[in-house]
Amino acid sequence: MELLSSSRSTSTEAKRIVVVSLVFLLFTVATAVAAAAPVALPGCPETCGNITVPYPFGTRHGCFREGFNLTCDETPGRPPRLLVGDGGVEVVGISLADGTVRIHTKMLGVSLPVPGNSSSIRFNGSWSAGVMDTAGRLFVSTTHNRFVAMGCNFLATLVVHGGDDDPASGGGKGNYVSVCAALCADDGFELLGDTSCSGVGCCQTPIAASALELSYGVRLSELAVQSSASSTSSLGALFIAEQEWFVRNATILQLDYSGEPQRTIDSWAVPTVLEWSLQYMGHDSDMFFGSDDPNSIGGIRCISLNSTMVEDGVAGSNVGRARCNCSKGFEGNPYIANGCQDIDECQQPDLYPCHGICTNLPGTYRCSSKKRISSLPGLITIIAISAGFGLLFSLLGVAKITKKLKQQKAKKLRDFFFQEKPWLASPTVNHLK
Repeated sequence: MELLSSSRSTSTEAKRIVVVSLVFLLFTVATAVAAAAPVALPGCPETCGNITVPYPFGTRHGCFREGFNLTCDETPGRPPRLLVGDGGVEVVGISLADGTVRIHTKMLGVSLPVPGNSSSIRFNGSWSAGVMDTAGRLFVSTTHNRFVAMGCNFLATLVVHGGDDDPASGGGKGNYVSVCAALCADDGFELLGDTSCSGVGCCQTPIAASALELSYGVRLSELAVQSSASSTSSLGALFIAEQEWFVRNATILQLDYSGEPQRTIDSWAVPTVLEWSLQYMGHDSDMFFGSDDPNSIGGIRCISLNSTMVEDGVAGSNVGRARCNCSKGFEGNPYIANGCQDIDECQQPDLYPCHGICTNLPGTYRCSSKKRISSLPGLITIIAISAGFGLLFSLLGVAKITKKLKQQKAKKLRDFFFQEKPWLASPTVNHLK
């Protein structure tokens, strides 16, 4: 009994060791994977709430480059909010691959022109993203945004803020960044919900690539249209919105505005996309190095190996500005040393299909056809027969070993009885045989 108890105890302990070892191995692998793709600098927060904060951005001193500082507002009683600079404008997303930052901006409410004087300018003002002191890092994207105006019978014009054409500074020559006209029939805003913001009570236009700006001058003038709709509402709404977001929300936004214009202007938070980049010829030159990658621009890579420079990351930007991306087959943060890590394509069959044998390689993968095995005559049959014989010999070996162990046990019992109780040993042993 002691032998059996000891054997069971040893078996249980072995199982525990195996389980603990597997858990430790899984933990080690998970830790290695997490550490293999750094997002922020060592010791710096990587998130604020559910938003990732990748370097060169950061929320603490020593965690960001100049002009990329953010604030994580963790006021008790509400979810954390990521803010630009020292606070004020909320960040809702940062993309390293696109070189963009999505923020929330407000609509600009304006009094619509009084009917009867189409030649006069009725509003001079400005639209602003609300972002200040970014050291020239952030700019309104002319690629991802649309200029939108809602209201009746007016012409809205967007110009470079502070320039000769800015109505707010007394200019008025032209060189418009965007022009948008909104018209209404006698039915007024009742048609708004049935439009796609194509000119009936609402208009949308692209923003021309120009000087990099965070604010624009706005001019509003009346359009001479014989309609009673212009008196339906004296309030117009102007804003710059992310194009994809506006396409999804255009109908509900117009319906909301047609019912309560002022409440809509005050309550809606509009996503606006900003672009950012580095100055590889200026004070960001320490982020760029020579590269042997034939796909790199000008033989330049970023601080991480397996990365490449993307010149003119900001649409319409000046020469000398750039951003970084990981090279093809790699992912991560190119602005951190060893931040670009190899993608294991074999673990993502939906993105990297392979109907054979998948082998991961640095920056790529190899898919070997299964036909190499099935095409050999009789190979599968030979393998199956060999496996069958192997299993048979294994079973015979186990049976032989079991019989041998029983014989050894019987011998030990026989020796025990001869020594301790010789008058009982002979029949007992005979019985055991």
